[in-house]
Amino acid sequence: MNTYSRLTGIAVLALGWAVPALADCVDTRKPTAAEVEFHSRAVAALVAALPPVPVGGKLQRNDSLPTLGSNQCVGATGDFSVQATRFYELNGRLSIVEVLMNVRQLPAASPLVATYGSASPKLSAGLKVNNVVSRVSGSDSPLRQALVDGIDRARLEAMVGKPLPSVAESQALAARAVPATVATTAAAPAAAAAPASGAPATPAATQPAASASPSAPASDPTRDAVDTVNKIRGLFGR
Repeated sequence: MNTYSRLTGIAVLALGWAVPALADCVDTRKPTAAEVEFHSRAVAALVAALPPVPVGGKLQRNDSLPTLGSNQCVGATGDFSVQATRFYELNGRLSIVEVLMNVRQLPAASPLVATYGSASPKLSAGLKVNNVVSRVSGSDSPLRQALVDGIDRARLEAMVGKPLPSVAESQALAARAVPATVATTAAAPAAAAAPASGAPATPAATQPAASASPSAPASDPTRDAVDTVNKIRGLFGR
């Protein structure tokens, strides 16, 4: 499977949460100024929550950001959810990070999925933050783990029930984000291949010298001289 096919498969899963808000509309209207303002702030806040591209990585494609359609449901305020999606690539591995706000149903939490707030059947009704969801997808890799670690969960949780920051504040926050350095498999320590400085060159150097064989004792000059004298005395009968 090529890179494009893998990315497309992940993207289909990632974008599967989007629910057309206008599916149940009978009559439509233009969005109000308040809806446009809330939507703009929400998009900027979610983009700021996306981890920056890790060192050495790249964007596989442009961020996927929602637009507020010109047709909103009559009789409903804030009949929309908001979603920001970023596509990452590093060392041939792909991962996607999604951050959503005011979804109808919350997915089950997991190491890759975090949810804050409660389900919002009426989406952004009341123009307030009812829930925030983050999800990371892609094959298991150091890239995916770095993206999971790079999501500021405390900030996402703090959005629920609070006024959204201005677009400029969110953009400034995003500009200050520090890209992560993705961990790679460490190489075997050099010490495993060569002894440390000052260490014996080989294990044998640390062993005590082998003792002389019992069958070949070392020569003792004094004992040899005594033996020679005794032999001479024996020859002369002394």
